[in-house]
Amino acid sequence: MTRLRPLTLATSASIALALVVAVATSAGAGTDSDAKHAARLVRDARHAAADHDFTGEATVTWTTANGMHRASVRVMNGDGATAITASDGGEVIDEGRRTYLHDQLGWTGLVIEPSARKIPPPDHRWKLATAGAATVAERRGTVVLATRSNGEPAQRLVVDDATGVLLARDVLGPKGNVQRSVRFTSIDLGEDSLTHVGVRGGMRSRKAEPLASAPDGYHAPSTLAGFQLVTRSRHPDGVLFFYSDGVFTASVFEQQGDLDWSALPSGGSDSQLADTRTRTYNDPSGDVAVWEHDGLVLTCVTDAPSDVFAHMVGALASDERSTAEQVVDFVLGPFGWG
Repeated sequence: MTRLRPLTLATSASIALALVVAVATSAGAGTDSDAKHAARLVRDARHAAADHDFTGEATVTWTTANGMHRASVRVMNGDGATAITASDGGEVIDEGRRTYLHDQLGWTGLVIEPSARKIPPPDHRWKLATAGAATVAERRGTVVLATRSNGEPAQRLVVDDATGVLLARDVLGPKGNVQRSVRFTSIDLGEDSLTHVGVRGGMRSRKAEPLASAPDGYHAPSTLAGFQLVTRSRHPDGVLFFYSDGVFTASVFEQQGDLDWSALPSGGSDSQLADTRTRTYNDPSGDVAVWEHDGLVLTCVTDAPSDVFAHMVGALASDERSTAEQVVDFVLGPFGWG
C-alpha cells in the first residue's frame, strides 16, 4: 500500500531536480545559428550554478482547478551544493550527485542524479530559439523559448547574460497560459553571497541507492514518450526511474502491492485515464498522477506542460506491450537552476 511519504518523495524529488538538474528549452522560430546559440545558452545554464555562488528569493506560482497559487522559497548556492528552503520550513539540499529532502519525517535521500553526459542535449526533442531580452530581479537576461511541433511555446527561460544562471522559468500550456512559473525576485551573486551549504546531521544517502538495472518485478523502458531513461535508484518503498527529454524531466516511482486510496493526501481529483482510475494533483513542482496496474502502484510526476503530461500518463496507463516493456512511471519534473 502506498503511504504519504512515497507521494511526498515523488513531488519533492521533482522540486529538487528542477532546482539542481539541467534545464533545456526550445523554440520553433529562428535561424540555425540562433537555434545553436539558444542551445548553447541552455547548456551553459546547466553548469552555471557550479561556477557561481549566489543567494536569493524566488517566487513559485502554479495553477490548479481552484485558481492560481503562490509560494516563496529561499535559494542558497555555493560550495558545490544548492539549498532551497520553503516558507513552510521544508528544505531540499542538492550536493553533487545526491539530493535530500527534509520534512516532518526527517531527512530522506531522494534521487541519484544523472551525470551531465547522460542528459539528452537541449535540442534532442525541442526546437530552440532566443526571443529577445528580459529583466528579472534587476538583472538583464536573454529569453529562450521552447515550442511544440505546431509552433506553440511550451517553455520560456530567462538566462542571466553576465553569469549564465537561470533567472526565471515559465511552463506554458497548449493555449499559451502559464501553468507554473519560478523566478527570482532578488538575487545576490558573488563569492561573499553565502555561507557553507552542505550535508546536515541525519542525512543518509543509503536511503537512495543507484541501480544498474531494474530489479525483478519492476519495469522501465529506455525511452518514454520522447524521454530517455538516465538513472535508476532503489528506495525503502520502491524504485525510482528518472527520465529527461533535454528540456523537461520525468520520473517513475514504482511500488509493489495494492494502492491504498484512503492513504493519499487530500486535494487531488479522481479521473479516468486510459480506462484506469487515477488520482491527479497539481503541485508547485509539477503535475502528479497515481494509479495501480499489474501489481504495481505508479506515481507519475513531471514538470512538463499538461498536454505532454497527459500523453505520458495515458501511454503508461494503457500500456499494451509485453511485461518486460511495461512502464512503471513516476514523472519528475523540475524547475531548475543548475
